[in-house]
Amino acid sequence: MSRTSTADTGTGTLVAPGAPPYDVRGGPTLGVVVMVFRRPDFYQEALRSIARQLGPLPRVEVVVVRSPNVSIEVPTELETRGWSCTVVRSDAIGEGPFLADGLTALTTEFLLPLDDDDLWVDDRLRRVVEALGQHPGAGYYHNGQAFVDGQGGPLDTATSLRRLRRYTGAPVGPLREVRVETLRRHPSALARWGAFFNNSSVAIRRSALLDCLPELRSTARLADSFMFYAALASGEPLLFDASPTTQYRIHAGNRSRGTQAAAAPGIVQPSETRAGRMASVEAMRAMARRRGAPWLGTWLDRDAAYLDLLEGFREGETDRTLTVRRTLRLARYLGYADPLMNLVLAITGCGLAVSPGLAHRSYWSPAPEVPGAPPSGPGS
Repeated sequence: MSRTSTADTGTGTLVAPGAPPYDVRGGPTLGVVVMVFRRPDFYQEALRSIARQLGPLPRVEVVVVRSPNVSIEVPTELETRGWSCTVVRSDAIGEGPFLADGLTALTTEFLLPLDDDDLWVDDRLRRVVEALGQHPGAGYYHNGQAFVDGQGGPLDTATSLRRLRRYTGAPVGPLREVRVETLRRHPSALARWGAFFNNSSVAIRRSALLDCLPELRSTARLADSFMFYAALASGEPLLFDASPTTQYRIHAGNRSRGTQAAAAPGIVQPSETRAGRMASVEAMRAMARRRGAPWLGTWLDRDAAYLDLLEGFREGETDRTLTVRRTLRLARYLGYADPLMNLVLAITGCGLAVSPGLAHRSYWSPAPEVPGAPPSGPGS
């Protein structure tokens, strides 16, 4: 690397809508890490969305981590904002190592990743700081998403979530503080709050990631999951905000649905395979054990079972006995993280066992298009 009324419902505490305004200028400092990993098409729009953030705000640092083959030009809008902006070249492969290189270049209290193809609405940072200021003990924040196409045009949320194989729907309700013990008792409630989907929807206390830097560098994929589990291992409360202040871009270069998707030019890396995803889960497991949170092993067992079966769809698994075993394994963890998504995949796992070819083609078939929206690319 080189430099260039509150109410307790039993599942969390709801924040009263009439709470007094918080002076964000006294809030925690924010470090934004923009990861430009072999995709130079959208990063300037991401940086401009940072520059448009409404103030006043506490101190903000920006770090752009780039692949060696990408040159970064910082837009004037961000330069005139007056915030520190550092460009770091990284030879790392994978989300975790890239994030780690940005993490170590920051000096702020919180880290906020922004994927190079995503955007923030203009008041996203203000809402984050306000939430963290009202809940100073919290170490993690997650907000909802809106969806846009490759040109930035709006997409229907329900259809977009289905394209990404997420079935529970968009989160609703006010800001919610959730304690770790609550999640341990109610693991199926997570999906209603937005889960931990999408790097660009997260703010996490930087020390929580510095405490597990070796494992982060070993996590090539699933950085959003890693941050969630690192926050849980820290023991601090988590905040979930349904406000769709992150714009998730669905375009032809998305890797969300796997290596068969049309992606940025380059050789398929081992980190993008089944082995890379499963190794990332094991890195999180090692992190949880080392940090005294072995109970997270059951959550990670669910993740491993889910990914194992999902990869069978992506790869066109033809071994029916293996598919049945994978489906039964996932069925043991239906109540964790996102029960509806687990159930849908388990049911379709039965379809894969009955007709592998049909199930494989169904997975890769285009999702229904949004009326009036541009067609989605094959990698959406």
